[in-house]
Amino acid sequence: MTRNKIAVYFYGAFSPEADGCHARVCSLLDRLVLSFPRVVVYSYDNHPDFPWKERNIQAFHQRWPGVELVLEHYSGRLKLATRVKNLLISFFPGMARNLVKLSLPGASPKFAGVKAEAGSIFVNYTHGLAQLNGVDPDRCVVDTHDVNFAKWAKLARASSVSLTSLRKLRGEIAVLQIVYALVAISPSEAAFFRMMLEDDRVHYVAAWDPPRKRADVAPASERDIDLVFFGSAYAMNGRGLVQMFAQNGEWLARYRIAICGNVCNDPDVVALAGRHANVRLLGYVDRPEEIYARSKAALSPVDGTGLKMKIVGALRAGVPAFVSRSALDGLPSGYEEAVFPLAEAEVARVLGDDRRLADAQNAAFAYYAQFDRGSDAAALIERLARKDERALTIRTDAPARPVFDETGSLGKLTS
Repeated sequence: MTRNKIAVYFYGAFSPEADGCHARVCSLLDRLVLSFPRVVVYSYDNHPDFPWKERNIQAFHQRWPGVELVLEHYSGRLKLATRVKNLLISFFPGMARNLVKLSLPGASPKFAGVKAEAGSIFVNYTHGLAQLNGVDPDRCVVDTHDVNFAKWAKLARASSVSLTSLRKLRGEIAVLQIVYALVAISPSEAAFFRMMLEDDRVHYVAAWDPPRKRADVAPASERDIDLVFFGSAYAMNGRGLVQMFAQNGEWLARYRIAICGNVCNDPDVVALAGRHANVRLLGYVDRPEEIYARSKAALSPVDGTGLKMKIVGALRAGVPAFVSRSALDGLPSGYEEAVFPLAEAEVARVLGDDRRLADAQNAAFAYYAQFDRGSDAAALIERLARKDERALTIRTDAPARPVFDETGSLGKLTS
């Protein structure tokens, strides 16, 4: 059987987008659809937080009508196999290749079909390799999203040199050194992986998105939100908001603040809004661009690893951002006129002067447009096409291209 498809694996539903990682995989899929004639998505349908429901499946087919969606159940046997693989790899890294390829007979017949037809497989997150029921690492491209051991340490408030952290680091590097290629989301993480692994294996892609039309920006006087925060139910989002108000609540009281996304369901965030009259909880928003159009600037007070997709979303809409120190560290260079430290003087300087705000909005558009300049996305896609020219070829048939309306939202695919 000819392997003439590009496959994408992501654990759980990602359409419609409800998390930063969903935005990341959606943009990857947009890019692959432009580049390859046959794309298939494989996923487990019973994710604890994002299961594939009928509305998710409908949203998927509406956005990518030509992409095959293959869903299978993540059984107890597969979950146990994942844990065993991860544990053994961390203790016996030399066995990583054989362990990643290990499969349970009959446990995932649909994935067996995907493997038979896929020339290359994009695996989201390093731990996704062990979740799959046996996969050839030489055919895998891992979009890491994060440095996994560091993210775990921050979530668990554990030392990065604890035995568990170091075991996770050992397992993470063991599997990444055997895959065909990996993708880092930020310059700092790309540098880390290049230091730890063979340099030509590492590709830096801050954003997969194709270029977008510039959105129209309303005057500051027409915007009823001074600062907006978008966040999922991810624990670090609620933690970051609570800490931000604990440290800066007195001066933040001068600004109209909107919080969007499933983070609004966090009991600590609900309590926070109850204590601060200037804070509105808007919940999950289907069209973030409509909220950005009403907002002067965005917030990202979250600690952690990687590039914060909430910052990317703001910049795409021409909205400058005030962010934490770790968020600044995850950005490509050149952000200084569009992304600022989250500090009282900086917020007052930009939001207190309409001309400075307009300049920051223009800088946000310009900076987002630079994301592609240092990106390895195009080179990686060409590399995949060359890997097996008989099977994977870049589209030459006037492929469908995404159309974006004036607000920057994705319309239907048209030729």
